[in-house]
Amino acid sequence: MMCQECGCEDETRIASIDDGKSRVIPVNKSVMQANDVMAHEIEHYMKDKKIFCINVEGSPGSGKTSVIEGLARFIEPSSIAVIQGDLESDVDKVRLEKAGIYTYQINTHSGCHLNAMMINRALLEMKLENKRFLLIENVGNLVCPAGVKIGQAMNIVVSSVTEGSDKPKKYPYIFMDANLVIISKYDLAKMVDFDEPGYLEDIKNINSHTPVIRVSTKDSNSFMEVAHFIEHKREHFLGVEHSHDHEQSHDDAHEEENGHHH
Repeated sequence: MMCQECGCEDETRIASIDDGKSRVIPVNKSVMQANDVMAHEIEHYMKDKKIFCINVEGSPGSGKTSVIEGLARFIEPSSIAVIQGDLESDVDKVRLEKAGIYTYQINTHSGCHLNAMMINRALLEMKLENKRFLLIENVGNLVCPAGVKIGQAMNIVVSSVTEGSDKPKKYPYIFMDANLVIISKYDLAKMVDFDEPGYLEDIKNINSHTPVIRVSTKDSNSFMEVAHFIEHKREHFLGVEHSHDHEQSHDDAHEEENGHHH
């Protein structure tokens, strides 16, 4: 689903034909096809490099950058590369570099999501030696990035309690493709009257196999479960034999996810 809602991927263009009359030429399909072909090539390139590519999506201020910082406490920062997508500025890039994470900035200016062409251009300039993960922090938006292929092997949606508990119901498309939902700023849940049972029920109705993990920057250990989860996903992606011992303590959602894959 390209984002027809805001018109950033135009469904049609007006073209002047030889007879001087205007015609409406459908281009959305070809734009999507070109994007998807490039995304497919990126995915194969990542697999050849043994790099697990994750698309990190969420609203502005949902905590996407904080999640990446939290992961770097449990995954060697030097093994992580980040493509940072933002309309303007490199504020988050500077933050991640302070955490020792190699980061490449894409400023989309008026563009409200990243596409495969942008990612391809970034990869041509990036140094990915010894990297195990590529985290693509998409532009803050719950509409436009939904369903857009950019070479990712996994989609993470970061959703903060401060945004309200109605986000899955209001923006179902982005949650539909999520392989993991992270509830961020969880320490504030009671203060903002976050309706967790309702939120989880909505997630279940939209995407019943999506695990949900709660995190808070006030508890750095809360990111450990996310780190274990994406390590596990990377092993599956690369076909690596591994033990599930460390997952015995995970919640039922994780057991369901593991069962879904075996």
